[in-house]
Amino acid sequence: MSLKTKKTHLNKIKVRYSEVDCQRIVYNSHYLTYFDISLSEMLEDCFDQDEYVKNTNNDFHTVGVQMDFKSPARLNDQLEVYTGVKKLGNSSMTFMQEIYKAGSDEVLNSANITWVNTNQKSMKSETIPDDIRSKLNKYLID
Repeated sequence: MSLKTKKTHLNKIKVRYSEVDCQRIVYNSHYLTYFDISLSEMLEDCFDQDEYVKNTNNDFHTVGVQMDFKSPARLNDQLEVYTGVKKLGNSSMTFMQEIYKAGSDEVLNSANITWVNTNQKSMKSETIPDDIRSKLNKYLID
């Protein structure tokens, strides 16, 4: 299943020199950075995370990542990162992401990332508020 054909958020990233290793390909940890940047951009399109944290004392914590490397990205590649909401639970949400080289339908890397809405004082999970849930529905993958 390609996220390109689903209701997802698209973020474009250029591979920079500092992100490649001695093999001249993107070092594996940078894919997580690309996913995180793109996830933040998608959420910014839905709601103001900073205001959410200030108003509720809740924030989101990453509790799981499954990343699957397929093919390398290289210096100066223009990448397209597609992000969608795979599942909205009571206090958790799972995002599905795919990275493509611009102009290609070949997936370079994909990930499923799970976050939990957490009260910052108690460090316990909290229910995702209905208004945030409805805003995230914009990118819920059918």
